[in-house]
Amino acid sequence: MVEKVLEMDVDSPQQSTFPKRRRTGLTSPNINNDIEVAHGVEHPSVAVVSDVTSLRDVPKWQEATEAALAGIVAVRASQPISFDTDYVTCFNATGFIIDAERGIILTNRHVVGAGPFVGEAIMYDHEEVEVSGIYRDPIHDFGFLRFDPKRVKYMKMVEIPLAPEQARVGIDVRIIGNDAGEKLSILAGSISRIDRNAPDYGTYTYNDFNTFYIQSASNLSGGSSGSPVIDIHGNAVALQAGGRTNEATNFFLPLDRVKRAYEFIREGKTVPRGTVQIKFTYSPFDDVRRLGLPEETEAMVRRMRPGGIGMLVAVTVLPDGPGSTAGLEEGDVLVSINGEIVTHFVTLEEMLDDNVGNTLKLVVNRGGTDIEVDVAVEDMHDITPSRMVTYGDTIVNNLSYQLANSFNRPVSGVYAAFAGTLMSPFSDHVGILIESIDSKSMNNIDEFVDVMKAIPDRSYVNVVFYYIHDKSAKHTVLAQVLRQWNSLRMYTRNDKTGVWDCKKIPDYPKPCEIAPTDVKFPTMEGDVPKGVADLVRSIVRVRCYMPISTEGNYDGEWSSYGVVVDAKRGLVLVSRRTIQVSLCELSLIVADSVFIPAKLLFLHPTHNIAIIQYDPKHLGATDIYAAPLSEKPLKQGDETRMVTQSRFGGPVCIKTVVSGVAPVSIRESTEPRWRCINTEVIHLESQSVKSHGFGLLSDEDGRVQGLYMSCMKEDNKDMKIAINVCDIMPAVAPLQNGMSPTLRCLNVEVEARPFITARVSGLSDARLQELQQGMSSTALVFRIKKVENLSTAYKVLKELDYIISINGKLMRELSDLNIQYTQQSLEIVVLRDKKELTLQIATTDYDKGVNKIVSWSGATFQAPHKAVLQQTRIVPSGVYCTNVANGSPACQYSLESCNWITHVNGEKITDIDSFERAVRACADGTYVRIKTDVFEIRKVYSVKTCYHYWPTQTLVRDDSMPSGWRNAEKSA
Repeated sequence: MVEKVLEMDVDSPQQSTFPKRRRTGLTSPNINNDIEVAHGVEHPSVAVVSDVTSLRDVPKWQEATEAALAGIVAVRASQPISFDTDYVTCFNATGFIIDAERGIILTNRHVVGAGPFVGEAIMYDHEEVEVSGIYRDPIHDFGFLRFDPKRVKYMKMVEIPLAPEQARVGIDVRIIGNDAGEKLSILAGSISRIDRNAPDYGTYTYNDFNTFYIQSASNLSGGSSGSPVIDIHGNAVALQAGGRTNEATNFFLPLDRVKRAYEFIREGKTVPRGTVQIKFTYSPFDDVRRLGLPEETEAMVRRMRPGGIGMLVAVTVLPDGPGSTAGLEEGDVLVSINGEIVTHFVTLEEMLDDNVGNTLKLVVNRGGTDIEVDVAVEDMHDITPSRMVTYGDTIVNNLSYQLANSFNRPVSGVYAAFAGTLMSPFSDHVGILIESIDSKSMNNIDEFVDVMKAIPDRSYVNVVFYYIHDKSAKHTVLAQVLRQWNSLRMYTRNDKTGVWDCKKIPDYPKPCEIAPTDVKFPTMEGDVPKGVADLVRSIVRVRCYMPISTEGNYDGEWSSYGVVVDAKRGLVLVSRRTIQVSLCELSLIVADSVFIPAKLLFLHPTHNIAIIQYDPKHLGATDIYAAPLSEKPLKQGDETRMVTQSRFGGPVCIKTVVSGVAPVSIRESTEPRWRCINTEVIHLESQSVKSHGFGLLSDEDGRVQGLYMSCMKEDNKDMKIAINVCDIMPAVAPLQNGMSPTLRCLNVEVEARPFITARVSGLSDARLQELQQGMSSTALVFRIKKVENLSTAYKVLKELDYIISINGKLMRELSDLNIQYTQQSLEIVVLRDKKELTLQIATTDYDKGVNKIVSWSGATFQAPHKAVLQQTRIVPSGVYCTNVANGSPACQYSLESCNWITHVNGEKITDIDSFERAVRACADGTYVRIKTDVFEIRKVYSVKTCYHYWPTQTLVRDDSMPSGWRNAEKSA
């Protein structure tokens, strides 16, 4: 894809999505798909003739470009952890060698990144070397990578000299870079401007400022970020940074400050960077004249700086910064510094960089009056974060000068680079500054750590935050501290080693003992039967936290109402939309007043129901009510009352009528995940029901006949369905009697079809009459839609078989299939190929889900879950990849989810244990060959391990843990 940088201001992104950084070269869900991930580069064609190039210069250009090729590298890299304005991603870009002896590559800052970087450079002859970031400028779009020159064994490297002074309007240039990660491209152009202001790349992202940019009329190539802009003599006169695709315009960074920084790096010194926390823009004289600049001042400046067409104007003066403290304001026109006329960014930065820790005397013109102020110059590195703290997937760093400048905020505060677990349901929001946690304020990440490590495990705390663009509006979110899944870690940049040093922060208080709490439920108002009104005291809110993505479902937090059906044993029914998999942390909110922990007991394999349990002693004398369950199903025409919670928190009762009962139909998801199947759903007439997400359908005496709850549709969407309680009693009744459910399953999915389809398939007249006698309001026959792979039924039943009877009873309703739950085997008569067959089929224990999960190189692996076996006809192995994290090695090397793993480094993989043994034997920093199979399409991926950021972890079921799972975290 080509580059999509816009010069004009870009509207702020929606709060629920990541911003899109517009750059050449980078691609991810967070960065605007500018290149495709690839694994190599190809030789370009070097003879490029532009419209402005004379034919006599062609040999010179060919010589210059051919000489430069051995100095240009393709960069394949990832940003494994979000930090400041950079989000996790994998990308390709370009760089070029400026010091072959020391192994230094020049590229863009947005390539090196402000945060962790893992990557390789691909030389022109396809040699590969590891590279690491050694410097990224705090504000300008350049940075340096380092590699070991000894690792380049076959090619003679070429240094491309830096010649910033050669950048002039009108000269022809060539941009040689990585073309969408596939090959080197050579694009021709000419410099049209050398004094344009820095382009605006949008909000919540990196933006350059306090520098001129060079503009060129030339096309773009995705992946060209960091390309050298060379002249006819082979000198780099600028650095490719961005551009506009719709106007064939490129933006180049001048190399004046780049060359200076390199000289410090070469000598092993820190690059001095000074600031007064003011953003300047270059305004032409007609603009500054309107700001009140006197004619005599303009004349003096034109005389002292001939050829100039404008002056520097302050557009952003950060509060509490040195400039603001000295009294400078937006709109001030810079005249001189220490007596020297300053109208150029290079001169401005020279004076700031050479005077870190000193004071400068600035003269500015404000509305026609010259004002002289003394301004302290501070170190820009001090207000550019180089540390971050992670709490699970929540990532925070000190607010950077970069972002503070974008929103005119003081450079202070705890910025959420990724809000994550701590701030669910705001986990994917951007621009968040955390003000306090547990009523303790904080201004930096050290204070964040002090607050977090003092919070007892499993406690609930209030997090107060605001968005950086609007400090006046404060928001709160209730968060639970769960140390098992969310350890506290401090990362510190280390440019000597190229990795961020990680320190796990231990020592935190253990969980507090839960004291019994008495709470009161609200009461139902109006003329409602007592039994119905009592149901209000059975409704509780269930919160479910999924720490990792598994079984096709995404990590995160879900919440909905549930119903207490046994107060003595603490049994609660809730939807499977809320509890999708067994790997989760559960809690209840009772009467909107108190949190208590809960644990998962049962996930129904086909119906939209989960059963959880709380400890009744935690509620003290709370008058909680166990909703009585009725095994009488609701039928078409029945009247019912739905007891639910209004949008405003109070209980309501809605009278309605059952308009019909029909089989549920939910399509398969692209990524296989659990679906509600083989279930009859109740349709209600009242339109007001649809505005609620939960309800109890009861008779006049308050006996619950149906449950109205959210259900998961295809591709993780929501729908609301009501089901009869009698259909789930085989699972509920044993638990009410103190036993575990022993459901048996046929492991098929059936679909309802009209009789005419069965007639065409050979259903006899006699069978038709039998089935139609005493049938319900719906005239349907049932057909096998799916048979779960590896099940006993898979060997006997076939798709498109019509079920005539089960154990001698004609199947007229979907509920007739419920007999499977209590029978060891079934005798089923089916219609197949116009013949009736009598089949004996053994049922199996219900699926309890996976019991082991392995995370390796950022991908999650497990045994195939039920939804996968329902949707596949071929099972190549016992290991299934269910998720690939963005920015991980698995993502960088293109391994995809929904793949079956058959081999690791040539070793055959049969189950999750053999897979774990194989990957744990793989050393850090080595390529591992992963062979996959999807629909008999076999591929081999080479994934390079990086255990520092992506360690191997194993989760196993363990009933002694609150979550039912044990985290056996180990690094390979």
